[in-house]
Amino acid sequence: MEIYKIVPLSDNLWAIDEIGKTVMYVVNGTEKALLLDTGFGFVPLREVVRSLCGEKPVVVVNSHGHGDHNSGNNQFDVVHVGRFDEPASHAIVTPEDRVQFQQMFFEQFTAQGGSLPEWNPGPAPCVAVLCDGDRIDLGGYSFEVLECPGHSPGSIALFEETHRWLFTGDLLLTWEVWGQLEGSTALCVYQKSLERLAQYESRVDKVFPAHWVDPCGFPPYQLPPRILSLYAQGTARIVSGEDKGVPYPFGGKPMRCAFFEIGGMVYDPTRIGLA
Repeated sequence: MEIYKIVPLSDNLWAIDEIGKTVMYVVNGTEKALLLDTGFGFVPLREVVRSLCGEKPVVVVNSHGHGDHNSGNNQFDVVHVGRFDEPASHAIVTPEDRVQFQQMFFEQFTAQGGSLPEWNPGPAPCVAVLCDGDRIDLGGYSFEVLECPGHSPGSIALFEETHRWLFTGDLLLTWEVWGQLEGSTALCVYQKSLERLAQYESRVDKVFPAHWVDPCGFPPYQLPPRILSLYAQGTARIVSGEDKGVPYPFGGKPMRCAFFEIGGMVYDPTRIGLA
């Protein structure tokens, strides 16, 4: 089995799917290239980006500070991340983390005959912060940084207005998003971020998430813009108490999950965040 595959999505845009568990994106501008997320770190990312974009400088951005999206950061000198996930971006993977990653992400790949190289995750020497409204200009492509606390405090989305693209990290998926993690925000804060993204629905044609499982027949790695309002409205129903969800066991605690037309939201009923 292949460790990764590169999938062309549009002119100058590719998805890198790593062991079927996490997705990175490459955009080739006239002056610079963008690498969004570094995955688990099994992919030789410098070589892959160079093969797609040539020798131009590469701007590396993490959609958020979780290990399935930033473990390859040590392949680069500088990585950018949302300002509130900067502390997590310096973390070293512990032996306990390695066991958890093996169980959560790697077991299926190896059980199906896949062979993984030695895993050597780590942070970049320099972690630079991104703030709301910052711009990443590549030449021909200009991305606006949107701070969207929720799945993690420093989660960001990237909006490219001319090409009508929105890259959303783990903020919304084709299956239930984890909004119940210890490091996730209160659900009412997550709701506000999703409401903000829903305002971009008429301004985008394609939404690109950071994981891909497709039960709906969508084009690969591309979600329809209506998912933005589906998530905003669905999460608002949880926060208002209209949707009580169903039991969702996680880590020995009684979490709940509300399912939407596409995807859903796992949440901690003690962390809605409203009085």
